[in-house]
Amino acid sequence: MQSRRAQGFTLIELIMVMVVMAIITIGIGRFVSLGTEGYLQTRDREQLQSQARFAVERVARELRNAVPNSLEITNNSQCLSFKPIQYGGDYINQSLTDITAIIGFVAQTAAPIFQSYMQLVINPQKLQDFELNNHQVATVTAINIGTETNQWQFELDGQHRFDSGSLAQRFYTYTHSVKFCIEGNSLTRTTIDNAGTQSQPVLLSQYLDSSLSMFTVDNAALARNALVAWQFTFTRNGESSRYNHTVQVMNAP
Repeated sequence: MQSRRAQGFTLIELIMVMVVMAIITIGIGRFVSLGTEGYLQTRDREQLQSQARFAVERVARELRNAVPNSLEITNNSQCLSFKPIQYGGDYINQSLTDITAIIGFVAQTAAPIFQSYMQLVINPQKLQDFELNNHQVATVTAINIGTETNQWQFELDGQHRFDSGSLAQRFYTYTHSVKFCIEGNSLTRTTIDNAGTQSQPVLLSQYLDSSLSMFTVDNAALARNALVAWQFTFTRNGESSRYNHTVQVMNAP
């Protein structure tokens, strides 16, 4: 006759084992779940910071190549636009009255290439100086080689008179404008050529809090060039990161 011990487990014993296994399983599952959540939060945080650093650096780098005094804030401080320098140099014209070309030396060593809707500006002091009916800007129709090394002749669309010259005899050319905009929770970049054709917005970053993000411009003064500041606040999964950055536009009229 078999002993009672050899007959197997009782129902109570089975229930106790199942309860203990359930507790262990729940504990292990919770531990794995916490680890997974921590990994996902860390990954999202790194992605958010990477996007923020990219956005700040992208805006800063492009602003350093802005034509002087071409900065403009629009849309309740949510958009910043400016004209990037295509070519810059020093002109040697003795007079800027009734001329058909600007002759000068460009800073770049490579030969300048003519592009449609290229415009040339001298001594811009305000946004109105970039309007075509103003006497500080002219349309370029061709670029011809000069008589000296790295000297070029920028042909203008007819006889032109510049109201004021540059103290350093600088000139700049540009073919388009760049606009950075905070739209909803995104930062976008758009280009607008001098003919008015606008490109499709390019997404630079997401998760922006537009109510806490903005651009500001402190225009140039006698003692310094213009300062551009922006505040970007990124929010994701209940966490916020704020980035404040200021860039001085070093190019002078």
